[in-house]
Amino acid sequence: MKILHIISGGETGGSKKHLIQLFHDAPFEAELLLLTEGAFAQEAREKGIKVTVIQQQGRIDRSVNEKILDHIKQNGIEIVHSHGPRANFIMTNISSKLTIPWAITVHSDPNLDFLHQPKPLAMIFQYLNRRAIKKADQIFAVSTRFKEMLVSYGVAEQKITTIFNGIDFEELDVKEEVVQLRNDYNITDKDFVAVHIARLHPVKGHSVLLEAIEQLQLVKDFKLLLVGEGPERKEIESIIKQKNLSNQVKLVGFRKDIPQLLALADVSLLTSYSESFPLVLLESANAHTPIITTDVGGVGDLIISKELGWIVQPRNVDELAHALKEAIEAKRNESLQQMGQLLNAHAKANFSNAQLQNSLYQIYKNMISETI
Repeated sequence: MKILHIISGGETGGSKKHLIQLFHDAPFEAELLLLTEGAFAQEAREKGIKVTVIQQQGRIDRSVNEKILDHIKQNGIEIVHSHGPRANFIMTNISSKLTIPWAITVHSDPNLDFLHQPKPLAMIFQYLNRRAIKKADQIFAVSTRFKEMLVSYGVAEQKITTIFNGIDFEELDVKEEVVQLRNDYNITDKDFVAVHIARLHPVKGHSVLLEAIEQLQLVKDFKLLLVGEGPERKEIESIIKQKNLSNQVKLVGFRKDIPQLLALADVSLLTSYSESFPLVLLESANAHTPIITTDVGGVGDLIISKELGWIVQPRNVDELAHALKEAIEAKRNESLQQMGQLLNAHAKANFSNAQLQNSLYQIYKNMISETI
């Protein structure tokens, strides 16, 4: 069984992590095809993943279509599995020339993928992406809610399978790194530290988070680290300045030491307006770090009770501020650490990378048998 995963290659967040982990000790042979050279390709190669780059000069460059089609035919690929709108667009154009199945994992809401684009262009891209999803032979939804969303967009329900994301859980020994981070960001043992790890993109809800933090200005010893880069950086910097939050909020940019940052944090934040199943929540669970998250995608499949974390409504500043205040109080009464331990145990039992790989393997086998 030989699977070809296609993705743009410029990703820095959850979809990149999802794919790189998916290749680790997988029960099927797989290759990664990227549409651009860069950090994604480099990291994948360092992990021992077979990587092919077929450079695309922007979304409207159709010259890659025939190159990818030839690559599929010449390398004995049995299933193509695309990730993200750009890869989906290409597969829409070449799938009719293939006799093998095509699967898609939808990592985000197709109606929110292009908020940073001018509205007319965004609407065109949204339409093309939804059309591609409908055309695929198999669609993977990473949460129950995401499956319902896809059905509401007109995707045939019988094509959709819900498969939860997973990671390789491991015990972390990062004490020395955490001490260094505390020194780097002038954090003391008295400080309550929140970490928000996400692209600086409108859908990630940074503006709402900063409004909530504004309500905490009277809370002493509160620190927020915003991890990530993206098109909204200047806007976020402006909001921090306008609200006089520079002493509490630090933009730390793109970081590779995510496990260490999560181990440093008292709480991990996710404030998105839409997600499928954010891997950062599982990474938080691996670090025994409690979560405050908006009610998006599959977070309810992970945070199944109040003992495991906080779920608030998207765009609701007051709910988010209230959850942060409760987390601060939980640290004071020493119950926050227990919440992190319970979250870790629940996530390990239900969201492992091995479970994800085995589920995909069974569906891949069925897809191949149906084409014979």
